[in-house]
Amino acid sequence: MQYDYFGNTSLRVKGLLYNFESQLLLFEELFKSADETDSWVNDSELQLRYLELLEQHNLLESKNKTAHLGTKDARVKSAPLEDYNLIKRKEKQITAQGYELLYLIKNQSYRIDNEFLQIDLISLFFLKATLNFSKSHSLLQKYLEIFRAFGGSLTLDIFMLLPLVNNFRDTQVFIQCIKDKTIIASVLNYTPYSQLYEFLVDLQSSNLNTDYFKTAKGEKTALSIIKTLQEVFLSFRDSNNFQDLEKLFNANEYADFKKLYLPYLTRQGKKEDKIKDLAKFCEGSLEEFGERFFRFIFEARIWANLYDYLDLNRRYLNLTGIFEFDKDKVSVNAIFATILKHSKYNEILEKIAITPISQNLLSEYFNDEEFKKSFKILGISQPQEIKTYRQNLDKQRLNVLLQTQFKKEHIIEIVKLFSDRSNDSKILEKVTTEAKIPTIFEYIIAIAWCYIDNNNIERILEAGLSLDSNLLPKSHAAGGNADFVYIYDNHHLMIEATLTEKTNQRRAEMESVSRHLGNLLLNLDFATQEKTYGIFIAPYLDKNVLNDFRSRLNCYFENENTHIKGMKILPLSTADLVKILESKLSYNDLMPKFQQLLTNNEIWGSKWYQTHIRAMIDSL
Repeated sequence: MQYDYFGNTSLRVKGLLYNFESQLLLFEELFKSADETDSWVNDSELQLRYLELLEQHNLLESKNKTAHLGTKDARVKSAPLEDYNLIKRKEKQITAQGYELLYLIKNQSYRIDNEFLQIDLISLFFLKATLNFSKSHSLLQKYLEIFRAFGGSLTLDIFMLLPLVNNFRDTQVFIQCIKDKTIIASVLNYTPYSQLYEFLVDLQSSNLNTDYFKTAKGEKTALSIIKTLQEVFLSFRDSNNFQDLEKLFNANEYADFKKLYLPYLTRQGKKEDKIKDLAKFCEGSLEEFGERFFRFIFEARIWANLYDYLDLNRRYLNLTGIFEFDKDKVSVNAIFATILKHSKYNEILEKIAITPISQNLLSEYFNDEEFKKSFKILGISQPQEIKTYRQNLDKQRLNVLLQTQFKKEHIIEIVKLFSDRSNDSKILEKVTTEAKIPTIFEYIIAIAWCYIDNNNIERILEAGLSLDSNLLPKSHAAGGNADFVYIYDNHHLMIEATLTEKTNQRRAEMESVSRHLGNLLLNLDFATQEKTYGIFIAPYLDKNVLNDFRSRLNCYFENENTHIKGMKILPLSTADLVKILESKLSYNDLMPKFQQLLTNNEIWGSKWYQTHIRAMIDSL
């Protein structure tokens, strides 16, 4: 039996996109430093150097090196980059496609959307790379053909079956088997299931061996299966004594079977209900039971593999930006669904696969009559309206997120967790495992500001964050912290959110925050400048950072054409932000209080924060 899916089990990491980008940057460094004597072979010096780079950049999930001096980690962790045609390790080369991604990373192209598809250029690149996936030719094209047959949306149960597609003559046969609900029965006709007759003969003569149930990893599992079959199931059939079935729960010697197979045999919660299911499983003649048992083992293995590959497919396909993942279904987004409906959709996929990534890739299709009809159904009459359409969809879906995963009370709880970095795993669990903690912090601050600013959901989209197709944050290997710039009637507000502490905060933030705010002020008219200010948010506020920010009230800042005198920066801790959220005051209520603080006569920064800002926050 064949399974075809994206990724591989060797790169099952948190922050897959970040890992991909980071590894490509490391290979660029490695290959530049390599000479003709270096070779990518097992246990080579080149592999060992790459392993050290992975460790230095925290890209190994485990710090324990595997066999062969640890270089196996260097090989398996980097294998997906070769599957995606980014590198050629033996040739010590970045491919043309790899250089294309490097260019996009270094130019922060996740901030730029493709005009037609309305996904960012990094996502578009991974759509292209997935169409060119070398491990299984045209796999994404086959997957998309199945989505097309089902109107662009698959139930999770059908999506889980996709890795089996190449076991069938062609995709149309696979689709028909999905509709007929005969996928598993069809694939069982290949593989060891064809050995059923021999198994039944051996079962009748009580001459069971492990050959039928061996796996690629050996016969350990097979031994467990035979032992359980003989001592639990066949014993119960002979004795009709439920104590034989209870052995499966009470004896550690059947632990492997219980762990690997029992979940597919019964889904009951209580032990007594599980035993009833097991007794029913044992009914019938020995031949009927034997066929049922044999079939069950291989079905359970198929489902176990499919569950495993479901996670990989979901994470790798999420890189493309065109899939939306819900609890019970997977869909292509509305814009890509129009492509799947188009009579020339294969031509469009081919164009994406071979054309350099750009903002205007596919823009010629705005004038396609078939697309015009499809867009009209969506309420899009002009090309420029497609961006508005996407933004409206995003706002609707964000609204659902705020009503479910990120209610105000949930945001307050998450903000509190940032005060201690030992809470990182809890934060990942509550938000997403596909972003780094600093990126998640920016995202949560943007949602918090949405609540503070009269539940203005657009504040999340205006934050300029890189979001995946489910509107959760993504981390990139290149790019600094985001500055949120919000435009109000008579002023602009810049928010800078950071997790840096102590010395790092002084080094990373003192200059950058004032430079960002200064550049913003230089581009505003005088009246708007007067009211414009910045808010700096961090779990920890360094005293000298506070002093530096306050001193900016009297500093000049200039470019070649103009200058300003003074800038206003309001520092807030995450504890302060929690109190603001709990106060239920809106930004309209807070704005006069903020302005009063900013125009206060106290110029000693740390004293100003402790005496005046904290007092105002405590009074809310």
